[in-house]
Amino acid sequence: MTDSTRDELLGALGEHIISVFPRLQREVTLPHTGLTHVTPAEADVLRAVLLEPGSSVTQIARSIGQQRSNTSTRIANLVEGGLVEKRVEPGDGREVRVYPTMEAHHNLDGFRGVWSGVLAEASTASDEELAVAAKVLGEMSDGLAKWRAAFRAD
Repeated sequence: MTDSTRDELLGALGEHIISVFPRLQREVTLPHTGLTHVTPAEADVLRAVLLEPGSSVTQIARSIGQQRSNTSTRIANLVEGGLVEKRVEPGDGREVRVYPTMEAHHNLDGFRGVWSGVLAEASTASDEELAVAAKVLGEMSDGLAKWRAAFRAD
């Protein structure tokens, strides 16, 4: 495979991810029995907290490109909804870190089921093809964690 073919495939993959994402994110804004729905902006915050538990409000805002004040408001809404909790760091009464709750993990598991239903209707891929796709996307997600980590530095 040539570099240009690889570049074209990666570009196409990025384009497809972006086209699928809004449909999947929409589901987290709709009521589903037993699940807590959130706004798209709250979903961005929650996703950041699930990916990097223990981040500060500033780190979260930076990683998702929001203003700190807006992020703080969204975190307050997520705390009220039982999806995240704020903890003061030991030894420094000023530093607040944000962590997902067990409810947030339960919610994510529930939405994985919702997303599975949406994607099942949209794909005829075999289980083997889905396994490869999931592996590749997981590898990319892990690789991009290094990029996210750059935003964690205060």
